[in-house]
Amino acid sequence: MALKILVLSTTNSTLGPMAQGFLDYYSSKKTQVLSAGIESQPIHQMTLKVMDSLGIPVEKSRRNFEAVEDIVFDYIITFSDKAHLLAKSRTKKATVFHLKMDSLDTAQGSDTDIKNAFKASRKELQAYCTEFAEQYLQKKNKKA
Repeated sequence: MALKILVLSTTNSTLGPMAQGFLDYYSSKKTQVLSAGIESQPIHQMTLKVMDSLGIPVEKSRRNFEAVEDIVFDYIITFSDKAHLLAKSRTKKATVFHLKMDSLDTAQGSDTDIKNAFKASRKELQAYCTEFAEQYLQKKNKKA
């Protein structure tokens, strides 16, 4: 039976899609990874750029929370306190993991500053997702 993972964030425009991309990349084909937002926003263009530079797609399987709330997930990963509280209150059987990260939705500064903020978060997420896959999933042997 396929494992089902939900990456739940507030807007699903930055951290959620990146984590979903990494988990898709590092997990077996038997694992279904979805990302959802409580208040979904269009994907941030810098998210697309920093993940595309690694060759990892991030736009598939993005949803609104309402579209996935009735699915029974094995694992839910959250980044914001709001998403974490929602996951804990609505989960049917999932184990909920919380990685507290600063939102990139309001990243400010020069284009270089914003890109550097996204790259730093991408690096942190990649390390987290690699470790998560090694511990909980049938990890593919890949390096991004």
